[in-house]
Amino acid sequence: MGFDFSKLKFSFDLSKADYQLDRLQNQLLQFYLRADRRFRRAFSTNYTADFLGYIKDKAKLREPVHLSCMSPVRTGKTYTMMTTCIYHQAQYNRLFSSEYICANAFEFLEKIKSMPQEKLVDRIFLVDEQKQTIFSVGSTAKKMKIEDVNNIIAINNISTIMINPTKWANPDTSAYGLRVFGRCFETKTCRMMLYNLQEKGRGGELPLGCIYLPIFTAFLPEKEGKQLEKEYLKRKHEWVTNEQRGTADVLYEIKRKSAYQFMRDKQYLSLKKKAEKIVYIGQKLGSEWTTGEKEEIYQITKLLEQGIELEKD
Repeated sequence: MGFDFSKLKFSFDLSKADYQLDRLQNQLLQFYLRADRRFRRAFSTNYTADFLGYIKDKAKLREPVHLSCMSPVRTGKTYTMMTTCIYHQAQYNRLFSSEYICANAFEFLEKIKSMPQEKLVDRIFLVDEQKQTIFSVGSTAKKMKIEDVNNIIAINNISTIMINPTKWANPDTSAYGLRVFGRCFETKTCRMMLYNLQEKGRGGELPLGCIYLPIFTAFLPEKEGKQLEKEYLKRKHEWVTNEQRGTADVLYEIKRKSAYQFMRDKQYLSLKKKAEKIVYIGQKLGSEWTTGEKEEIYQITKLLEQGIELEKD
C-alpha cells in the first residue's frame, strides 16, 4: 500500500525560529560570516525549495542521491536526515522504514549484498554514524569496495545519506554536504548549510545556501512518527549497548553471516576439499577479501557443521 504524500507536514514560521548553538559553535559560525564572503552570501540564501526540488527531480529521473551530513552529536542531524529519507521515499509513494538505517558502512554493505533486489530498487539508506576507525579491521581493498559501492549499485537507483560528527563521511561519491548550524526547539527545525562537494573552490567546499528542515517526528503524522522513532531508538540502543560491551565487531558479524549463507549453498556443500571450498568462498565474496578472511569463514563453516551455535544472544 502506497504512502499518502499529503500527510507530510511541512509548515513552520521561520520568523519565529530561534536556532541555538553551543558557544564555541556559535563563535565558529560568526567567524565564517566575517571571514568568508561566499559563506556570508550563502547564509542569507534560502535553498530549501531547491534542495527538495533536487530530490524530487532525482526521483523522477530514477537517479540516486548521495549526501553527507556533518554536525556534532545531539544537534538533530539524524532526525533531520530521516526527514530527507522520508521525503525521498514519498516520491515513490512509500514510507521510509527503519530497516534502511545502518549503524555503519559495513552494515550498509552487508545489506546491499543480502537484501533481495525488490527491496533495493529506488531505496535510500541512512548510515547513522560513519565511524572514522571503521576500516582499521579490514583490508585496504575492502575499504575501496565500500567507497566504490555507490557506483556498483547505481543500476538499482540506491541512494545514501552518510553521517559523521566531524567530517564529510563520503566526500568522493557524495554530491552535496549538509552541515547543521543550529536547531530550533519551537519550530522543531534544523538550519543547515548546503555545500557543493563536486567542485572545490580555493577555500574548499562551495557553500550554496541554507536549508531549513523539520525533524522527522514533526514531519510525519503523529502515529507514523512515533512508530518510526520507536523503531529507530530501539536499534540505536542496541548499537550503543554493543559498543559498551565491546561486541560491535561488524566485520566479524559479516563473516559469521557469510558462513551461514555458505552452509545453505548446495554447491559449497558438495565440495569435499578445503582448498576447493576456500576458492569457492573467494569467488563468491570477491577479491576484496583477504586469504586470511576467507580461511576464517571456512573455519566458521566447520564449526557450524559440528552443530556449534554461533548466533548471538
